[in-house]
Amino acid sequence: MSIATLVHKEARLVVPPAYLGFAALTLFNLIPHYPMIIGVSYFMLALFIALSEANANRDHVFSISLPIARARLVTGKHLIVGAVELVQLAALAVVAVVVAQMQPGGNAVGLDGNPAFFGFVLLAYGVFNIVFLPGYFTTGHRIGRHGVLAGIAFAVVYVAAELSVALVPGASGVLDTLDPADAVPQLLVLVLGALAFIGLTAASHRLSVRAFERVNL
Repeated sequence: MSIATLVHKEARLVVPPAYLGFAALTLFNLIPHYPMIIGVSYFMLALFIALSEANANRDHVFSISLPIARARLVTGKHLIVGAVELVQLAALAVVAVVVAQMQPGGNAVGLDGNPAFFGFVLLAYGVFNIVFLPGYFTTGHRIGRHGVLAGIAFAVVYVAAELSVALVPGASGVLDTLDPADAVPQLLVLVLGALAFIGLTAASHRLSVRAFERVNL
């Protein structure tokens, strides 16, 4: 079974397109000064509900019966989780463009929806993945404690990033603004966040494969 077929199976049976409707919740960010971070956090709700339903339907038993290596099952799950995260992020990016026109002075609560913000979110996504997915694959179907820990880790990393912007002298004036003149350092943060997301998710994949190989379903 190819990776494309496996991702299709995950998209139809585990996280069907209806769950991408959670991306529409980013429209709440059209409310004046609604914190941007809340708009991207709904991905956790989509994933936890979808994976809980998959567990109830014994998707893990079905998946392990397929003529495919366990490492590929892990790859498929990582790809679908990454897709949910990036769809949520892309939806908020579109909303952030509209918000920037509505509120040229920026958000009064939290960081503005600029490239630096999305870089910090990508970093938090990567940390979420490396905490949640290897833990999830110690059983292959339970969310529980690892989901809670991953949610806490996501929040801690993002809050730490936002606090650093607020507390480091001069950082707020460069990274918490919609001024196009500050686009270069903001884009640098975005690139670094994207690299961190890719690196942490790749590390999560390696740890998950190792954990799942030891599971006796």
